[in-house]
Amino acid sequence: MEKASKYLIPLELELGGKDAMIVFEDVNIERTVNGALWGALTNAGQSCTSVERLYVQEEIYSRFINKLEEKISKLNLPTDNQDKFNNFDMGYMTAEFQIKIVEEHIKDALEKGAKIITGGKRQENSMFFPPTIITNVNNSMKILNEETFGPVIPIIKFSTEEEVIKLANETEYGLSASVWTKDIARAERVARKLKVGNVSINNVMLTEANPYLPFGGYKYSGFGKTKGQEGLYAFCNIKSIMIDSQSNKIEANWYPYTNNKYKYFSKLTDSLFSGGIKLLKMAIPGLKLENIANKERL
Repeated sequence: MEKASKYLIPLELELGGKDAMIVFEDVNIERTVNGALWGALTNAGQSCTSVERLYVQEEIYSRFINKLEEKISKLNLPTDNQDKFNNFDMGYMTAEFQIKIVEEHIKDALEKGAKIITGGKRQENSMFFPPTIITNVNNSMKILNEETFGPVIPIIKFSTEEEVIKLANETEYGLSASVWTKDIARAERVARKLKVGNVSINNVMLTEANPYLPFGGYKYSGFGKTKGQEGLYAFCNIKSIMIDSQSNKIEANWYPYTNNKYKYFSKLTDSLFSGGIKLLKMAIPGLKLENIANKERL
């Protein structure tokens, strides 16, 4: 961005996210847990739009965690004595520095009172980090504020719609989110209040792969859109053209400025911002102004 600014080169930035998945009490738990599992762990959590914060309504909070833990235990995961090309459900992380960030976030959370339900520690001398569920988290922890980019699922309990919207928006990122509920009106209402660029309803990471939808975030997730019409326009120089006919007509706002013009311009402006039927109120001063303009010309 700094280099481009020197030459006025336009650009788009996608700088990562801290995507929230919001789960209300009326969901199909079986399907929603599977969605959370894939959304948080696909590519070992190394995706800008992976689920990094999981908000679950208090009525189903315990059941949801139990089901999530049960399904994680059934995943086919690599161990050091296995062939790395087996059909694993989740693979290795790609960079040592990223694993250290994951470990730092977990350590910080544990020191501030968080609890590990499953996972939490990588295999020794390995690039594999196990799926990790962590609870008792709050916004004082790095794990809810900074991009973790690993297979970690912090779970937060909430009670009301208003509360979860506030919690989900308390981040400097604004890339994507998902909302899960049978009540589509509620889902759309919540989606519109989330300060993100993309929202999937009753699914996860859908907006990332759809070529017809503009994709991009705001706040510290960056700016600009890719894909969709908006994405194509972002790489175009848009030109506006308006056409008027050739005639003898003089526009009312052209020179000269006269007292008569000022009088009817004022009446026209007053009628525009007054109550009643504006079109009728504007008609008389508008016609008189046009007549004056074509009489009092340079």
